[in-house]
Amino acid sequence: MIHFLVRVLVNSIAAAVAMNIVPGLRLAPALADPIAILSAYVGMGLVFGILHSFLRPTILVLTGRFYIWSMGLLALATDTFIFLLLSYIVPAVWQIGEARLLSAVVGAMTMGVVVIVLEAVTGLDSPQVLKGRRSPFYWRWLGMLPTGRRNRMVESLRTQQMINTIQRYVVDILVGVSPVGGLRRSIQRIMFRGSSTLISGTPAVKLRLMLQELGPTFIKFGQIVGSRSEILPVDVSTELAKLQDAASPFLFQEVEQAVRREFGKPVEDVFAAFEPTPLAAASTAQVHAARLFSGDEVVVKVRRPNIEVTVKGDLNVMQDVLDIVERRIPWSRRFGISALFHEFAENVLTELDFTNEAYNANLLRHNMQRFPSVHVPLIYDAFSTTRVLTQERVSGVKISDVAAIEAKGLHREELGIAFFRALLHQVFLDGFFHADPHPGNIWIELETGRVIFLDMGLMGYLSLQDRFAMGGLIWALHDQDASSVTRVVARICESAIAIDTGALKRDIERLINRNLVFATAPSSLTVLMSDLINLLVRHNLHLRKEFTLAVKAIGQGESVMRTLMGDQPIEYILNVTYTQLIELIRTHLTIEDLLSGVGKPLSREFVGRFIAVQSSMTALLDQFENGKLALQLSKDDLDQRIGHFRTMLDSRIRWIVISILLLGLLLGSTLILSMPIDTIQRDSERVAVRVAAEIGFVFAAGFSIVILLLQVWRFDRRA
Repeated sequence: MIHFLVRVLVNSIAAAVAMNIVPGLRLAPALADPIAILSAYVGMGLVFGILHSFLRPTILVLTGRFYIWSMGLLALATDTFIFLLLSYIVPAVWQIGEARLLSAVVGAMTMGVVVIVLEAVTGLDSPQVLKGRRSPFYWRWLGMLPTGRRNRMVESLRTQQMINTIQRYVVDILVGVSPVGGLRRSIQRIMFRGSSTLISGTPAVKLRLMLQELGPTFIKFGQIVGSRSEILPVDVSTELAKLQDAASPFLFQEVEQAVRREFGKPVEDVFAAFEPTPLAAASTAQVHAARLFSGDEVVVKVRRPNIEVTVKGDLNVMQDVLDIVERRIPWSRRFGISALFHEFAENVLTELDFTNEAYNANLLRHNMQRFPSVHVPLIYDAFSTTRVLTQERVSGVKISDVAAIEAKGLHREELGIAFFRALLHQVFLDGFFHADPHPGNIWIELETGRVIFLDMGLMGYLSLQDRFAMGGLIWALHDQDASSVTRVVARICESAIAIDTGALKRDIERLINRNLVFATAPSSLTVLMSDLINLLVRHNLHLRKEFTLAVKAIGQGESVMRTLMGDQPIEYILNVTYTQLIELIRTHLTIEDLLSGVGKPLSREFVGRFIAVQSSMTALLDQFENGKLALQLSKDDLDQRIGHFRTMLDSRIRWIVISILLLGLLLGSTLILSMPIDTIQRDSERVAVRVAAEIGFVFAAGFSIVILLLQVWRFDRRA
């Protein structure tokens, strides 16, 4: 009740301010009594609040993509419409001058600003802690709509939810650290009466809770950002690390429904035992302990209900925002954010299909068999589907739990090197590696000291050539060889323009000297790689997507190893990396491996192509000998390009002709309207000339505006 009264008070104050400072707005002259004036303001605030609470979200849901395209101007148009509608709903209360539309625009802006300020001070839209609850039913039904590749209804609804959530948390964070933060908290305690659901804490805590409320897509993004602990403030890094296993759980009834849909049987018919309370809840799924009828202890990973619908909607909305920003701010393209986002989106969607994770786990388990100190849980394929994954149950602690590791008497540095050695083997020798090795996905089995790799939803792939390039980069950094680093990055990067190799080499040499040669304080390999990537961006170079995950994995692995080994200087970490890499090559890349991995495939390829190569060489020599060797051009491709150019030229010529005609009509009508026509004797003729000129002016001006808007819209879509 108090919350409602404060809401009405805020809207009434905003209405009073708008009515008294905006030209053209005033109360009806009959309202002279203070009680009547106060009642008028309260009534206006009440009606505005009702319209704003229901009409604006409805319009935003129906026009979410246009809201993004207009960069928020749709919100102002909506408030103006509500203000105009309010003037007709309560016409006896107030009066608007002749310029009703202009006054409504200014009034809506004024009232909106006052409402935002008062809501911020009073904490009306304070974010609150969300408890575990059932996923809204409408997501499933919206996901079933036959909308094609993109579900606009889902995207518009998610746009509205994201805007509301981000706005509430951003306002709470900003006002909380401002001088009026104490007043806001006092009013919050009165309105919410000490509710335990009211969010409190540092800005870092609120940032984490905001990502959790926004949903799995943003939680995954926060996990990736949080893995870069070296470049984040300590409090932010600590809070984002909690996203690894602090997601809100969903109800067991939804778990039962998911199992029934996947296997066609209830939980008790699929598993001998199934624990209703989840062991952990992650961004995309939650994990339950279970036992098979064979007696094997397992864990069952169940995908969050309706997550595919919301994640796809989130990614499409984020893509629209990114496209608009890059179109309207061209210099932002050089940062390569679009390529990074595409990779992020692809990885998120891949993780939603548990069959991919099952295949990844089986392959990684096969590759890691040569490492007795490494274990990958067994996957039970018969009990795994797209939405449910069943795997061997393992026990252990996070690799970052130094206290538990020391209490068990395990050697921290040996564990760190064993983990990093296995990760390097995956990246540089197998070319198939765990791309998200944060502490939540890497455990230590305390009884045996084995390193356990978990959650193989995100994996990376490198070809043999790319592996040699990555190895060469580490080798060159170890040797502090700027020339070699320059040659390697030129091979592993993409660029739309020519590379200034000399300038790139000078900057890389300066980076190596600053981070390695003249460094006065311990740094990290992750910081060095981050500085290198930033340097590449300045030279309009972007890592190919195959290397982005590799760099991320090595950076996360180095961060984990540093946690176990202590604050060692970067020279030591680079030396460990280099030493382990050389030892891996010497131990595993033997003559037999070369013959098996390179010699046999090359021999098969040579035998398969020998006859074809012999025939092609004979025909080529015959043509050369007879003087008939010629360079062939594709006529179809040439015709297609000429046709495209001709069509584009015809379209441009038509638009130019139409524009010239409209310009002539506009100028002619303007001249007629500005010239005296008193010489025309008949009144009907003067009226006809005036009406024709006005119609011509309005038509030419209106059609020109339509053409201009159409061209801007087409430019935005093509850019």
